[in-house]
Amino acid sequence: MNSIFTTSFSNPQSLQTKDFMLFPTNTAFYQSDYEAVMKSKGILRVWSQSTWPEDDFTPLQNKEDLAGHVQDNVEHTAYGYMIYSLDKRACYGSLYVNPLSTVLGNYNLDVNQEKLIHARQARIDFWVVAGEPELEKEITREILEWFSKVWKIHPLFSAREGMTLREEIYSELGLKKVLHLRSKVSEATLLLYDR
Repeated sequence: MNSIFTTSFSNPQSLQTKDFMLFPTNTAFYQSDYEAVMKSKGILRVWSQSTWPEDDFTPLQNKEDLAGHVQDNVEHTAYGYMIYSLDKRACYGSLYVNPLSTVLGNYNLDVNQEKLIHARQARIDFWVVAGEPELEKEITREILEWFSKVWKIHPLFSAREGMTLREEIYSELGLKKVLHLRSKVSEATLLLYDR
């Protein structure tokens, strides 16, 4: 299976629907992204399984974080995207296409779980701004199709313990939880869903 995390891979650059658009991470949008991040601190702390973003997290720190995702895109080590309103004024969240090698290195897996990881091309992580359950459902539905029809890959989609809305949406859209993993070094968990 060919890796999508190589400079020879041309990752799709956009997704546009009637309700939102998605485009590669760009530091020019750091302020509106920061506003969405701070509005969604509770969700992001569950998602990141940490205290990030800290209460004193600044716009400049957010810009630096975004620059790291831009560099990932340039180097093809991961792919970060911003989810925005069609007029690019309101940030709705972010999406990351990550290599599954990080799962192999950071979580306890048995032989069958490792086989499943090796059979997929990527792990999809994303967050959607707090208080928008219908938008989150629509974004989830659209990205499922985007990865299937445009990327033409079969990734695993992530959630974390405590992300009940995400788990409900996955279930409603026909995804099945295939892995519930524990970190090798912390209490962190990772839930992975498959179509």
